[in-house]
Amino acid sequence: MISNDELRGGVSAPPRKVLILGVGNLLLGDDGFGVHLINSFADTPFPPNVRLLEAGTVSHQLIPLFREIDGLIVVDVVEAGDTPGSVFRFSPEDMRFPKEQMVSLHQISLIDVLHMAELTGGKPQTTIIGVQPKDVSSWSLELSDEVRAVIPKVKDLILEELKKMQAL
Repeated sequence: MISNDELRGGVSAPPRKVLILGVGNLLLGDDGFGVHLINSFADTPFPPNVRLLEAGTVSHQLIPLFREIDGLIVVDVVEAGDTPGSVFRFSPEDMRFPKEQMVSLHQISLIDVLHMAELTGGKPQTTIIGVQPKDVSSWSLELSDEVRAVIPKVKDLILEELKKMQAL
């Protein structure tokens, strides 16, 4: 079997550009999980083709960034009605939501942003890693014990995804 490197005359392909995006509101306890997770990588060296970004609450301003990358790993909380701290891995295609009329750009979801990016030429391979929160309605800068406990597991999942995306 001929490898891709041999087909390109022995020149290996440049590494894929991947963005690890932490989403959430730090002021609402577990809702800030994605941002806390990104901060937990502070002392972890990544190659230059892997970028980490605290996105806070997702907005349309990410669309140009999505056109510059090959892969996207989103970390957020997901209300799945499961046990707090449960971890889920899925793609945007796995999410089927009824379309609701948007009143402003401040009300768009991550899925809306991904669709808008695709319409403008940016469709990165996307994986979403979600964690079932315990509390997203109380004012707190702290994660619940159940959600904090899964940070190492989610970090391992991210590293696995980076390998699958051939970014490491």
